[in-house]
Amino acid sequence: MSRTVFVCAVALAAALLSPCAAPAGEPLPRFTEEREAAALHFVRKHCPELLPLLEDLKRANRAAYELQVRETFQVTELLADLQDDPKRHELELKIWKAENKAFVLVAKLATPKEEDRKAVEEQLLALAKELVELDVQSLEHRVEVLRTELMSAKDDLTKLRDNFDRTVKDRHEALLEKARKRKP
Repeated sequence: MSRTVFVCAVALAAALLSPCAAPAGEPLPRFTEEREAAALHFVRKHCPELLPLLEDLKRANRAAYELQVRETFQVTELLADLQDDPKRHELELKIWKAENKAFVLVAKLATPKEEDRKAVEEQLLALAKELVELDVQSLEHRVEVLRTELMSAKDDLTKLRDNFDRTVKDRHEALLEKARKRKP
């Protein structure tokens, strides 16, 4: 594949598969050398096949490269926030990896050889299936978390209703105590 075609394919893949974009209303972090280093370390650890594309993108389109680095850094931050939910962390990381493997394959679709393109398309189909399965697992996990939260809220509501009079009395006494403490 010619260098120009490959670089164009990289730019197209970057535009089509902007992995794990910022949640609505949340701006991406600024580009810094430290964030770039952290993002590249994350890519090296979890999707090393993406590194050559990022290097090519850095040379061909600095703005697109910086956008990818900023998005990847944000993903590392979002994943760090999920450490308390290991199942969701694992699923989100798997989704990120699969999306970025697809990113690499989309760039390879620019190859002039028909048999190579067909093989890449088959790999993309397998990744699409994997991504849908991961989406299902992610939603199932979310439903379970919400179900657990709902059960807990229902238990709290039942306890509050069962102890309504006692809770009113306790709250009243607490308010009176605050009032007494404020008097000079």
